[in-house]
Amino acid sequence: MFRFNDELLLSTVDRDLAAEAFPDVFFALDDPALRSDFKRLDTEANKKKAHSRLIGQAALVLAVASLLTFPLEPVISLLIGAGSESSSMFRIFALLGALCGVLAIVFGNIGLGFGKAKRGWLRSRLATERLRQWHAQYIIAHAADIAAAAGDQARKVEFLAARKIAYERFRRGFLSQIASEYSKYTQRNSAGHLSIYTIADLDTKAFWIEPAWGAAIERETVAANRQALQQLLDAYAATRIQGQVQYTNYILSDHGRFWSHPATQLRILGNTSFMLVMLAFLANLLALAIALWGPFEQAGTALGSIGMTLAILSVGSRALQEALHPHEELQRMERYAAKVGYAKRQFETAGTPADALAAAVVLERASTDEMLDFLAINENARFVL
Repeated sequence: MFRFNDELLLSTVDRDLAAEAFPDVFFALDDPALRSDFKRLDTEANKKKAHSRLIGQAALVLAVASLLTFPLEPVISLLIGAGSESSSMFRIFALLGALCGVLAIVFGNIGLGFGKAKRGWLRSRLATERLRQWHAQYIIAHAADIAAAAGDQARKVEFLAARKIAYERFRRGFLSQIASEYSKYTQRNSAGHLSIYTIADLDTKAFWIEPAWGAAIERETVAANRQALQQLLDAYAATRIQGQVQYTNYILSDHGRFWSHPATQLRILGNTSFMLVMLAFLANLLALAIALWGPFEQAGTALGSIGMTLAILSVGSRALQEALHPHEELQRMERYAAKVGYAKRQFETAGTPADALAAAVVLERASTDEMLDFLAINENARFVL
């Protein structure tokens, strides 16, 4: 069984399994050059994502710390007593709060550091997703060539040489120009983006990385190559279709790591925010009760301050939820899961290889749409209180 989201056969175990399960077409499934580029870019993307998230979270923490400065004054006075020592400590807190506020504005609202780190992450992630799509699209578009080359060493050499040229073209035209290419996917009004997104809504072939592949996929294979073609389709189903099904199931599950599961984020941050609001109301009610009937005026003031502190922390929790946008991520993945499920059913019920390849096109189109949604959501994400 292949691991989900590993159609590039990144591990030795997967490569050995693919070579054993699909020996006639393994030469087309295995792409060392693309795999090497993917590993490098995937590592970069993960590091840049962690860096951007760290800056964003720091901005939120600084903003919350700044807002907590004055509400905590009565608590400080209650703990250490009124007087010069309390005043001196509060002045220190005030200075720190002001500094935190300035830094929060610089890194959060202005986006200094965070914007650059986020764009670096999204560019690298765009590159890795297009690499996945390039690999899958090339296979289904050249299914006839792959089937014809199975068992024919000369044709295998010819196929691999043609693929190498096509991949070098992709490297030079896309990977090496990722900064400019990125704007085509995120600037919805740019002329360059129209050919990718708006026209794609009207022309189902517009998503192809190379337009010629849309015509190449329609070629028929001779009857003698049908066995190899079926093996290729089985490989696509096992590594690409099933992998995407498992990936969407994984992301949509509500039991997983906080930073990778939007359902987990929604549950934890939603519950945290609700709990903090309830505690803030309780502290405020106790403060009001003391103010009305109790003799402990200073304690009531401190409780009111604690209520304000809890309310600010709740706002911070809500701001983190807005920055991570788990609700939008869940909606995006639910849409993609529905499209993947539809493509899978179409593939499994296909009566001919041509029908199966048409179902594969549906999946690849869905993959492109999902990538565009991912970029759009995260391009606009900001860690702002």
